Amino acid sequence: MATVYIKKTGNDGNSGTRSSPVLTVQRAAYMIQTAAEANSQIIIMDDETYIEGLIGQNAGTPVSPTVTQTGLTIMAETGSNGLPLVSPVIQGSGSGNAQSYAFYCAEGWTIKGLTFEDYDIAGADGAVITNRGPSNGDDGITIEQCTFRHITGSCITFNRGSYLPLRHFVKSNTFYDITSKSTGELATMIVISKTSATRKASILNNVFYDWQPQATAATFIKGGSTNSQLPEIIISHNTFGTSSVEANTGGSTTRAQYGVASPGSKFEYNIIYEQTMAGTNSSFAQIDSGEANYNIYYNVAGTSDHAPFGRAAAPTSSVGNQSIDPSLKGPSLVGDSANYRLGGTTSPAFDAAIGSADVTKDRTGVSRATLDASAFNTGIFDIGAYEVTGLWRPEQPDSLPQVGSDFTINRILNSDNQHQRGLQDGNSNILGKDVDQIPFTAAINGAVPTFIRKRPTAYVQEGGKKSKG
Repeated sequence: MATVYIKKTGNDGNSGTRSSPVLTVQRAAYMIQTAAEANSQIIIMDDETYIEGLIGQNAGTPVSPTVTQTGLTIMAETGSNGLPLVSPVIQGSGSGNAQSYAFYCAEGWTIKGLTFEDYDIAGADGAVITNRGPSNGDDGITIEQCTFRHITGSCITFNRGSYLPLRHFVKSNTFYDITSKSTGELATMIVISKTSATRKASILNNVFYDWQPQATAATFIKGGSTNSQLPEIIISHNTFGTSSVEANTGGSTTRAQYGVASPGSKFEYNIIYEQTMAGTNSSFAQIDSGEANYNIYYNVAGTSDHAPFGRAAAPTSSVGNQSIDPSLKGPSLVGDSANYRLGGTTSPAFDAAIGSADVTKDRTGVSRATLDASAFNTGIFDIGAYEVTGLWRPEQPDSLPQVGSDFTINRILNSDNQHQRGLQDGNSNILGKDVDQIPFTAAINGAVPTFIRKRPTAYVQEGGKKSKG
C-alpha cells in the first residue's frame, strides 16, 4: 500500500511523504499508478483549493494518468475519530468549460471529505465522480462526507459495467446548487443505473437541497427503470430540502417529474421538504412496488394517485409516513449557510424512526445511539440525516453520606462535553458540534470534592444589622 500526501506548500518534485508532500492531485495519482499497489491512499492535508480534473482517466500521461489500482482512497486528512480535519476543495473549470468528470473510479475506490465545486459536466453519462465499470469483484465505490456544490450536470454515476455483486455507498454527503442543462437527464445528483440492470447501492445520511432541474427528466436519484432493484437500492435517513426554484413565482420554471426514480427500492426514514413535481403522473418518489416507511414530507406536490411515493403503482409497504412540517432548524434552507438539522425535541422527526438500526451514524459522523442516549435515551433514532444533538441530560441528585446524610448536590454528567461542543459550533470545518439545548439550571459537573463541606451542622446565612444612619 502506497500513501501520497498533498499540500499547497508542497512540490511535485517531492517524494510525497507527510514531511515532503506533492502539490497536485494529478501528480499524486501518477505516483500511485507508478507504485502499482492496491489499497493505496492520497491524502490532502489542508483547506486549500485544487483545480483538478480527469483523475483516473485513460490518457496515460504523467499529468492525467490512468489509475486502475483497486481500493484507492482519495481523502482529506482525518482525525482519530475518522472525521475530516480539513476541507479541501476540488474545483472544476466553471461554467462553459465542460468536463466529463473529475474522478474516474476503479473498483473499491473511496472518496472522503472533499468539496467539489464549479463543474460543468458534459455528456449524458458524465458526472463529477463516475465509475470505470469493472466486470468482477466485490468492492463497490464509497463516497462519504463530501460536498457537491455549484454543479451543472450530474454529481455521481454508477452507470457503467454489468451486474455485479458489489454494493456502492453514498453516505453523509451534502448536495446543493445543482443545475441541469436545458435539456436531457443532466441534473441527477446520483445515478445508480439508467437501465433495468440491477445495481446495489446504499444512499444514507445525505442532505440534498437547492436543486434546479430545468428538465423534466432530471432527478435527485435515479436507480433503474424496473422493479428489479428491490431491495438492492436502499435510500435511508436522507433529507431532501427545498430549492430556490420553489420561491420562483415569476417567469417559466421547468420542474422535474420525479425527485427519486427508483422502482422497487427501499425508501425509509427520509425527510422531504417543499418539492413541487410537474407533469402527468408526477410524484416525488417513483418507487413503485418498493417500500416507503417512516418518511416525513411537507409541501410536496405531485399528480399521481400514488404520490408522493409511487407513480403507476403504490409501494408494497407504506407505514409510519407523515405529512407534517419537520420543524427544521434553519433559519436559512438554501445557500452555503443552510441548516437542515432538526429544530429540537418538538420536531415530529425526533424519536420517530421506528425500527431503524442499520444506519448507525448520522450526517455528522457521530453514533446515533450515542446521540440518542445524550437526549432521552429512548433507543429510537430520529428521521432524516441528523439526530438531535447536544441535549443536556436532566441533573441528577448525588448524595454524599461521607459528609452527612442531609447533604445532596445536583450534577450534570455530560455538561463538560456539551460545553466543548458549544464552543466549537461556529467552526464549519468540524462536524457534529451543534448544541440544540442549553440547561436552565446550574449544577456541578462530575464528582463532588469531599472538602466542599466539613461542618457537622448545616450552613446558615446570617444577615447583617442595618444602620440607622
